[in-house]
Amino acid sequence: MILYFSATGNDKYVAKEISKKTGDELVPLRDLIRWSEYEINVSSGENFGVVMPTYFYGLPSILLDFLEKATINLKGNNYCFFVATYGRTYGNVLSSAKSAFRKLNVNFDSLFIARFVDNWAPVFNLRDEAQNKSDEANGEENTLKIVRSVFHKKKGIDYPDEISTDEFFKGREYYEKIRHTNGFSVDVNKCSSCGLCAKQCPLGVIEMEDGHPVWKKDKCTLCLGCYHRCPEHAIDFMKCSDNGQYTNIKVGLDN
Repeated sequence: MILYFSATGNDKYVAKEISKKTGDELVPLRDLIRWSEYEINVSSGENFGVVMPTYFYGLPSILLDFLEKATINLKGNNYCFFVATYGRTYGNVLSSAKSAFRKLNVNFDSLFIARFVDNWAPVFNLRDEAQNKSDEANGEENTLKIVRSVFHKKKGIDYPDEISTDEFFKGREYYEKIRHTNGFSVDVNKCSSCGLCAKQCPLGVIEMEDGHPVWKKDKCTLCLGCYHRCPEHAIDFMKCSDNGQYTNIKVGLDN
């Protein structure tokens, strides 16, 4: 079993590549939350993998909130691994993952990192296609190495924290501060009323009203999936639309 969360496709790409080699079932975190399934049962001898993006040096809130309600039952002889994708820095995400899952009696045999395109549009220019292709190639190379390691059930792979504890907590405080959905806006003249943003929102924050998206909760996990996947580029966040959109075209949308 591979539990993954992916807004723009990078984590789904990694999860799928591992699954192709190992035969492990792919389980979108989004679906577990939508179906209110908080009990995970892993059969004896089955792999248990987690593939997640790095948000502000740590784990995305959607995963942390899920783990607060979840139980994970390992039946024995399970190879457990964690993969973090990231753009410019993975921060302290691996130590954060170890701590979060240890509370559920899951201890990872190995933890991996894969650097892809940094799609944090408020800061990074995503219109640089050459840079994007270079970052994608790097991520694919990292993924290939991870697939080999997972297939052979290698243990003991880990990476140190990149930043201090103080820097980590400052990053997490900022994450909490800007998760407010009032940072989103919609150009109704561009919006085609396709409803893709509402359909894809992993927490069901977006609803369509009068043919246009409305954010119905104060906070979201800030995956920016609605921003990046809007076919008309009608959604903006913190006035970053000039920096463009990004999705990994090698994987499709989850239904």
